[in-house]
Amino acid sequence: MQVHTDPISLQLIRPAASIGIFDGVHRGHQNLLARVKDLALRSHSQTLVVTFWPHPRIVLGKAGPDFKLLTSLEEKTEMLSGLGIDHLLIVPFTVEFAGQSANQFLDDFLNRYIKPGVIVVGDDLRFGSGGSGNLDLLVSSGKVNGFEVIRLETHTDNEARISSTLIRTCLLSGDLQSANNLLGYPYFITGKVVRGNRIGNTIGFPTANIECLESFKQIPSDGVYAVIVDRKGNWYKGMLNIGIRPTIEDNSHKTIEVHLFDVSDDLYMETLKVRFISRLRDEMKFDGLGQLKAQLALDRQASIKVLEKY
Repeated sequence: MQVHTDPISLQLIRPAASIGIFDGVHRGHQNLLARVKDLALRSHSQTLVVTFWPHPRIVLGKAGPDFKLLTSLEEKTEMLSGLGIDHLLIVPFTVEFAGQSANQFLDDFLNRYIKPGVIVVGDDLRFGSGGSGNLDLLVSSGKVNGFEVIRLETHTDNEARISSTLIRTCLLSGDLQSANNLLGYPYFITGKVVRGNRIGNTIGFPTANIECLESFKQIPSDGVYAVIVDRKGNWYKGMLNIGIRPTIEDNSHKTIEVHLFDVSDDLYMETLKVRFISRLRDEMKFDGLGQLKAQLALDRQASIKVLEKY
């Protein structure tokens, strides 16, 4: 996949395109992009995805303190490449870009640089300042500028609209199974290993403290999880705790600690990708390190059982 940050560099002939945020690249997005690929195959053209970074809500001051993302720009790029997209245009989203009218967006951006042969959009399409542009305006522009517009109905699961917002809600409520189902893959975080207090080493469960590379990354709810971890291209099974470690210290500082099975190396400063396979239990406070160690042994057994198929 070729990644572009300047629309002038595209030089594509009537690509099959789609435009959106694509946070999480979830099953709804995957369905839409599969249609884009099918149309490109039929028309012997290339596929193009146009996305924006930073997230518009962040740039426009509408994010709020609890706003989070399912995927960083690097993660989203990697996933789109894995889906077989030919070209990705990352548009630097600014206040000035957001201030364009809907017609300016069409004339000065879409028809000037993208020049699609066909564009596939969702049923929640809005563009231009204040979201004033809609499907009808896009279709009218297509008739004048020679591109087809295909609108897909919202992809649903058990009558629920698949959306990034719903997935974030599932992650925060501890419903990892639903989140993974809506995503179409196990949710993951990417982070660097930082120094911890190394208490895990003293009870036979050394852990790596992970600091997410993306500050806006959505972290799942506190608790213990069975995980698989990508370390330098090799996958390892393990278990992970998110929380404040109430047995060890009395504070509100939240940590993400992963224990990899059968790995004794020092992981300090390494970058790990952690996939959340199953949520095992809530975080708990124990009467001392002895009880904690006993519970961790049970968590290890539960994780191994869950991860057998991996």
